[in-house]
Amino acid sequence: MMTVSKEILMHPDFLTNLADELCALLEAVIDAEFDKGDETDFDFIDECADSINAIRSGDEAKILPFISRKDFLKKVGIKTDGKFKVLVAACAAIAVICTAGTQIEVKENVTIAQAFSGIISDLFVKSVSKEETTQPETTVTEKEASLINISIETTPDFKTEYYVGEKFSHRGLKVFGEYDNGERLLVRIDDYTVEVSDSFGTEPKYETVKITVGDFTQNLEVRVIESLETKKLTSIYAIFPESFDFTANDLNNIDLSEMQVYAVYSNGDETELSAAEYTVEIEIEETIFKPKEAFVTVSYEECSCSFMVFEK
Repeated sequence: MMTVSKEILMHPDFLTNLADELCALLEAVIDAEFDKGDETDFDFIDECADSINAIRSGDEAKILPFISRKDFLKKVGIKTDGKFKVLVAACAAIAVICTAGTQIEVKENVTIAQAFSGIISDLFVKSVSKEETTQPETTVTEKEASLINISIETTPDFKTEYYVGEKFSHRGLKVFGEYDNGERLLVRIDDYTVEVSDSFGTEPKYETVKITVGDFTQNLEVRVIESLETKKLTSIYAIFPESFDFTANDLNNIDLSEMQVYAVYSNGDETELSAAEYTVEIEIEETIFKPKEAFVTVSYEECSCSFMVFEK
């Protein structure tokens, strides 16, 4: 048998970035839950968010009851996914650190992480018993913190581009509340709203995403584009040889034989058009001044481009 003491758990090598790692793993749990689509459990996501807030506000031990629940362990796949065993072990470690003088006896050749996983329920019972038998001191009630602003963060999983026909996804979106006591906490999903237009995803354009918490609002912008499989004409343009100087002796008969016209498509393709595929319209501006000018419009299907030619 060996003893895993509080001193071992408080060693700097063990505690380095522990809170950040716990938050990162809980955030991974949230992202995995979002991936379930219509089966997403938003109450479970909110509980994970509350646990992240507890860690960041210094109340690490409060997350132990949540982490030790059988439904949590089942949901994150504790029996098959090794990284979540580390999560449970780390949470148990926090509880031990917060309980002065606690020691755990485990068999030799058993890793500390395995030991923590095995005794997490016992630690939970001790934690609850201690809370039930300890009478809280009478203190002056502190003023409840007030929300003064919100801020938005996105992970690499947040989609900034959507194809026509896709629906907006919350994945990778994190909303934080900033309070007058200096705290910055992750806002529960139920406590903020996300609004997009009713026509979101129906046509290529930039869309505004509105996030609201109470009286505070932040906007994000995402882009809707055509699918790569969709080849749709988006524009045309004309190019000319260097010798073309955009002047002509007869504006009614401008020589455009060396002009090249290209069609541009949504999938990135460009195709040179033949003279038979596009039309040219010339409008001459009749004025008493010289030189006269002609407005030339080249059209193909629903797209066009224009340029000016002046009388010599």
